[in-house]
Amino acid sequence: MIDELKVSAHYSNTDLYKKIENGLIELGISLDSVNIENLSLVDDFHIGGVTATQFIADHLNLDREKTILDIGCGIGGPARYMAKMSECMVHGIDLTQNYIETGIQLNALVGLDDKVNLKQGSALALPYDNFSFGGAYMIHVGMNIERKNQLMAEVFRVLKEGNNFVLFDVMKITDEAIDYPMPWAEKIEESAVDKVQAYETALGEAGFRILDVEDKNQFFRNDDC
Repeated sequence: MIDELKVSAHYSNTDLYKKIENGLIELGISLDSVNIENLSLVDDFHIGGVTATQFIADHLNLDREKTILDIGCGIGGPARYMAKMSECMVHGIDLTQNYIETGIQLNALVGLDDKVNLKQGSALALPYDNFSFGGAYMIHVGMNIERKNQLMAEVFRVLKEGNNFVLFDVMKITDEAIDYPMPWAEKIEESAVDKVQAYETALGEAGFRILDVEDKNQFFRNDDC
C-alpha cells in the first residue's frame, strides 16, 4: 500500500516560494507586477505545459459562474490559469503542505487569492460536501494513488450531476516494465502507474460515463514541455 506521507515527502521542497521569488528577480521581473505568464516556468510544470492546461479547460466548459476542483493541485499553476482565463472559482487540494503554502503566496502575488482557494488534504477523502463542484480535473496524480476506485468515487461524490471530470495522467499502454526512478516515484513500490483500462473500470464503477479518451503522447514532444 502506498503511504501518503511518503508521497508528500517525495514532492516536498523547502523554501520553494523564496526560490521562485529569487528566480523572478533574476529574470528582471518586479515583484509588484507579477502575472501568471511570468510564472509559466513553474506553473506549467507538467507534460504539455499550458497547451495541456488549455485542453483541460476546453473540456470543462468553464464560465465565471462555475466553481471547479483541482485534485493534486501542487502549487496551483493550472488553478490560477483556469481562474484568470474564465473568471471561475477554483478550489485545489494537494497532499504536500509546502506546495499549498507556496501556492497561496503565489495566488496573492498575482492578485488571484479571491479566485483560487488551496488546501492540504487527500484525494481519497476530499474535504468537501456532496455535489459541490461544477467540474473537476486531475493532472499527473493517479500515478501516486493506488486506490483508484476510492479516488474516482470521491470525485463523483463532490461533482454536481451533469458536469465533467477531466483526467490527464501518465498511463501504461503495455505491460513493459518501467525503469525507476521516475519523476513521481523513486522505486516501483512507490508507484501506482496503471493502464488506461484500470482508470476506465474505476470511473465506471464510481458512476461516471466516459465521453472520450484521447492519446496525448504528442504533448510529450511539445516544445512547451
